[in-house]
Amino acid sequence: MKAKLLLLLCSLFWVSQANAATRYVSDDVYAFLHAGPSNKFRIIGSINAGEKIEFLDRDANTEYVQIKDAEGRTGWMDGRFLQTEESFRSRLPVLEKELKETQQQLTTLDERHAQDVADKVNLIERQQQELSTLKARLSELSSSHEQLTTENARLTSLMDDKEHQMRLDWLVHGGVVAGIGALVGFILPMIPLRRRKRQDRWMN
Repeated sequence: MKAKLLLLLCSLFWVSQANAATRYVSDDVYAFLHAGPSNKFRIIGSINAGEKIEFLDRDANTEYVQIKDAEGRTGWMDGRFLQTEESFRSRLPVLEKELKETQQQLTTLDERHAQDVADKVNLIERQQQELSTLKARLSELSSSHEQLTTENARLTSLMDDKEHQMRLDWLVHGGVVAGIGALVGFILPMIPLRRRKRQDRWMN
């Protein structure tokens, strides 16, 4: 009696779990829905491959399972055509949506990458233009520096020549002045002597 009671409780637990279970029809089949737990019972409809159904019961002898489809129909079908994982057909819309989103993300990334490349190319072109401008400016400054260096050397040479000429002029002028001074110093002492002689002669 206890064994039967235990078996009954286990059966009730299994039935309660089975009623809450969700199954999917295999993708590669087109199953018929029968009125009873074998193919000997009349066909009451069909189940599309990949369709989501509700598992209700299982016949241990025929391995047929009782299900309830999305339309609310209850019937029996071969249990070999059921699977616990979600079918590819039911996952297909989600996969297509994910694929579309991935493609959009890739397109966005490609556009962003292309924009980044274009921005970098424009930046490089601007930098090259600025570099060319700086090189041209540097060449002008170098040429101007060479001209200034040449002009400075010429002016320095002129200043040296002018300074040398001034020294010669000062030397010549100094010599002339010195010569005149010496001559005056030589002549002046002689002039009073002549006057004295004349005065002596007049007095005599």
